[in-house]
This record gives sequence, C-alpha cells and structure tokens, in this order.
Amino acid sequence: MSLKPVLDSLDQVLPDLRQHYTADGEKFVLQLDGDPAGFVSRSSHVEMQNKVAEFRDSNFELTERLKDAAKLTAKFEGIDPAQARAALQSTAELSRKGVRKASDVDTAVSSALQAFKDTELAPLRKLLSEEREARESADQKVAQAALKSAVLKSFRAAGGQDAAVDFVVDRASEVFHVEGDQIKAKPGAYSTENPGDPLSLTEWMTDQTKAIGFAFGSSNGGNSRHGDGFSASIPSGVKTITNPTPLELGKYGADIRAGKVVILDE
Repeated sequence: MSLKPVLDSLDQVLPDLRQHYTADGEKFVLQLDGDPAGFVSRSSHVEMQNKVAEFRDSNFELTERLKDAAKLTAKFEGIDPAQARAALQSTAELSRKGVRKASDVDTAVSSALQAFKDTELAPLRKLLSEEREARESADQKVAQAALKSAVLKSFRAAGGQDAAVDFVVDRASEVFHVEGDQIKAKPGAYSTENPGDPLSLTEWMTDQTKAIGFAFGSSNGGNSRHGDGFSASIPSGVKTITNPTPLELGKYGADIRAGKVVILDE
C-alpha cells in the first residue's frame, strides 16, 4: 500500500499507520527517514540563492572597476602618460640633433595604449564574462531545482511512482519554466478548463494521469500490481517488467496502455 505524503484527515489511512503522520496546520504530514529522491531542502535552496547574490555583488564590483578603467582610458585617449613623457624627451633629444620624425612618436604612443588595453582592460573583460557565465549557470540550477521540487510534490500527491520521477520532470520541463519565484507555463501552453488562461501545474498533472497512467499508482489507471496472486494471473504472452526505469517507461508506454506489458513491484 502506497502512503501519501500529505493527508487532509487521518481517516484516509489505516489506524496502524496514523502514528507515522504529524499535524501540520490543518494537514497531516508523513514523517520520513531522509529526503525523497529529487527533494530540495529549504536550506539548500537558500544556499543557492546566497551564491547567486554573491555572484551579483561581484558583478557589480567588476562593473564599477570597468567603468573606472574606461574613464581613465577616455581621459588619456591616444596617450599613456609615462610613454608620452618618454616620447617627449626622446623628441627633444632628436630635435637637438636635427631629427624630426612625428611617426616615431605616434608609433610609441599607440604601442603604449595597446599595451594598456591588453594588460588592464582585457583581463577585466575576461573576468566579467566568466562571472556572468557563472551567475547564469547558478540561476539556471536554482530554477531547475525549484521546478523539479514543484513537479515532484504535485506528482507524488497524484500517486506517481518513484521510478517515473525523472521521466515526468522531463515532460514538465517542456511545458513549464521558472519566472522569478513562480512556476509558469511556457508561451502557447493554455488551460482547457479555463480557455485563455495559462496552463497550471495542477491541471497538467491531472492530464498526465490519463496520458501516461503507467507512471502513476494503480488508483490512477497504471498497470502496477503487487503480490504473487496477481503475477500468477498474468495472461500468457504478456511481458512483465519490474521496477522500470524512466527510459523503460517511455519505451513500453504504448504497450503498457494496450495491456501487452505489465509493471510489477518487487
């Protein structure tokens, strides 16, 4: 017998199982030893958000440094002070000797400016680019974790099987995305119950219990069965698979719905 993680009333489970639930407001929550597969704790989520904040602070600091460098470059556009002084001294010496070649001074100044850009501005731009990529990667990981956590909660509430968690999360990722701190449907995904409104995760999950019933418990139309009694009654020629992986669920989905393949639990 599968246990629901959250109950509205203890009457929904056998008396012997009620001791494993604790009251949480108006609900009763199943006490687990360890976290379920794919679960993201609040502390881990907060830690990810803190890292993103650190990346953003670093980005701000690097941006300010780049602005200062840009101002310095604009102030001495075409001229490096140290090289310019050296060039003037060289020009004076050449002038006293009767040598007047402006192109030599232009070459020295251009070389000094290019060296300044290569040694000062290029590393700053590289560091800023790396920080931006790291921040974007961290944002994406946080969004993926938030989406997976929301899908997992809805999937388990609908009686989803553990073996199909990744399979269902991948399907949900094609329809939903994280915007700010909200799970929202991607453009083009609309509700059939309320035409014109974006598709909700709850409505989508309800549709999945029909579209891929094999990923849910027997109460949702899946073919998972328990006990030797059922195994003995499987018709001849029907293939059985035990504790299937998400890949197997996708591979045999059509045959499972047609009754040609039956899922068994250990």
